[in-house]
Amino acid sequence: MEAASSTGLLAGFFAFLSLIILRPVAVRVRLLDNPDHRKLHRGAVPLIGGLSAFVGLGLAWLLWMPVIDSYGLFLLCAALLVVVGAVDDAKDLPAKFRLGVQVVLGAVLTFGSGVSLSTFGDLFGFGEVSLGAFGPWVTIAAVIGATNAFNMIDGIDGLAGSLSLVVLVSLTILFMGDSRFSTELTLAFGIACALVPYLMANLRIPPFKCRIFMGDAGSMFIGFAVVWLLVNATQPGQMAMRPVTALWIIAIPLMDMVAIMVRRARKGQSVMKPDREHLHHIFMRAGFSDREALVLITLVALLFAGVGLAGEFFEVPEWAMFTAFVGVFALYDWALSHVWRLLVVFRRKVSQQ
Repeated sequence: MEAASSTGLLAGFFAFLSLIILRPVAVRVRLLDNPDHRKLHRGAVPLIGGLSAFVGLGLAWLLWMPVIDSYGLFLLCAALLVVVGAVDDAKDLPAKFRLGVQVVLGAVLTFGSGVSLSTFGDLFGFGEVSLGAFGPWVTIAAVIGATNAFNMIDGIDGLAGSLSLVVLVSLTILFMGDSRFSTELTLAFGIACALVPYLMANLRIPPFKCRIFMGDAGSMFIGFAVVWLLVNATQPGQMAMRPVTALWIIAIPLMDMVAIMVRRARKGQSVMKPDREHLHHIFMRAGFSDREALVLITLVALLFAGVGLAGEFFEVPEWAMFTAFVGVFALYDWALSHVWRLLVVFRRKVSQQ
């Protein structure tokens, strides 16, 4: 725990300094988010939140933790992904190129580290679902999925950062209970601390007066790190949690991504095409402010993560947890298409009180 605490404090401090140093650099190199038909914010906003978090974590890790084995490879792959994300933020790279980079880096990390998914656990009540030779390929797919899930959810101030903290704090709680996961604990807690200065700047909490956005560099880094932690935590022989618990911990980013991609496919659109049909957009169309939508969505994410943690601690059967998750996802998918009308009614009633 001492290593995790020290690394976390250093990561937060370095991330804070990075925000101050990187802001004028972002203006000079045009690493800015300008408003358009989808982005309704005012003025050009620096896209350095993710960069600052990675720099903060990286410097703290180099000073306090050994860069060896799979974690050295993870940091290298994450650094390359952050660089590509930053270039994308500045130059708007083609979606296929970004996807290709994610595939390559996911493959390098999976095959280079030798760490991959080997089982989904007892999801159906008939015994363990083993992946066998498909494990590494499923792991690469999971890396791509998580990376894009956090990228897609980054739509209003504070949302990507808050949901990331929900996931990372949940993982920190799980890792604290097992001394074998001291390195994973340090990584999860370190990233969480490195995100705090960005989140404060994003929400303009003093001493920050000007907004900072996370950018693709940050959201892809968070997704990449989260899936790496989940893979390390859910495999037989050294398991901090069962695989089904991971679904509940990342429920909102995962369900939002899958639901939106399914709807785009039904319409014959590219699944990677940006739009304004995400959960936070629906809240805003119903009349909620950005801050109200942030609070409500974060509370729901906390509820889902709490369900996952409770299921893990009380050893609820995996098939029961998975069945419940599928049911929640089905309700979520239906709600995204219909619930905005109910939200309008709810909003009106709240305004009248």
